[in-house]
Amino acid sequence: MGDTKGGPFDIAGDQAREWLRLPTNPNGRTNADVLKPWVNGMDLTRRPAGKWVVDFGWTMSDGDAALYEEPFRWVKEHVYPMRQRNRREAYRQYWWRHVEPRQGMWRALAGLSRYIATPTVAKHRLFAWCDARICPDHQLIVIARDDDTTFGILHSRFHELWSLRLCTWLGKDNDPRYTPSTTFETFRSLPA
Repeated sequence: MGDTKGGPFDIAGDQAREWLRLPTNPNGRTNADVLKPWVNGMDLTRRPAGKWVVDFGWTMSDGDAALYEEPFRWVKEHVYPMRQRNRREAYRQYWWRHVEPRQGMWRALAGLSRYIATPTVAKHRLFAWCDARICPDHQLIVIARDDDTTFGILHSRFHELWSLRLCTWLGKDNDPRYTPSTTFETFRSLPA
């Protein structure tokens, strides 16, 4: 499952590129450390919106995050006020961080140049390659593989039928919901 931001961490591509051109921050680092292209299900099934996201990771302190001046200013202005009204203490206390940054997913993607993603809910099951630097939305299922064989198997008719048989259904149109536990994990564990 992809990253859950828990606030308006997303910014337009033009804004991100402007911040990427800025000189180094007081910590000697560029904003590239905390800016990532962002993709959701609509980006995979239609034309990409070109959004980016500010992502300070899951261990950075607010003091260290503040050294990335423009991204931190944006998050302080847009995320902080809404997080202070949140009932969860951790969301209020760590307001500059995404609420569910999916550390396990990022560890699984380490060393890969790309990964496979599919929307959780889609009328038609499709899989797409994403560059490993792209932050996937929580409504995407991420498969930490970069080989063409896995990509081909996931696109096979056999896997499509399997996923339709074991998926859950959602919404008024009763669209299939690709769930990692009932769909992907059971397919992955089939005997060879």
